[in-house]
Amino acid sequence: MFLRFITTEIDEDSHRPKGVIIAAYSLLDSGDLNAQEWTRLRVLMNWFEKNLPSPPDDFYASRAIFWFRSEAKENIDRLWEVIAILRENGYHIEILKCRDLRNISFSDRFQVAAYPSELDGRITKT
Repeated sequence: MFLRFITTEIDEDSHRPKGVIIAAYSLLDSGDLNAQEWTRLRVLMNWFEKNLPSPPDDFYASRAIFWFRSEAKENIDRLWEVIAILRENGYHIEILKCRDLRNISFSDRFQVAAYPSELDGRITKT
């Protein structure tokens, strides 16, 4: 199963709801956090930068969107900490679940990037 954690903001590239990782970087840059919140979120994002592989340099995401593999437990646990900070700062977060994604353009043991397809399995929102 694949999980996507989204905000209600629309991403200008994918035209889909913005993921929480992108939202977290936006919040860090916003100047809206106090020093303690900023440090807490920066530490979490540093962890992701070290532990979540990036696609190769020649990967062009364009409209592809990233999904976590449900077995990426440590990443998802850390993501819940990011989500708590986003929620404390007024973000509404939803979770999308999908059993089968088509048009996968990047994959590693934690995540995939896929272009939306009518052939994707049923996507449920919680």
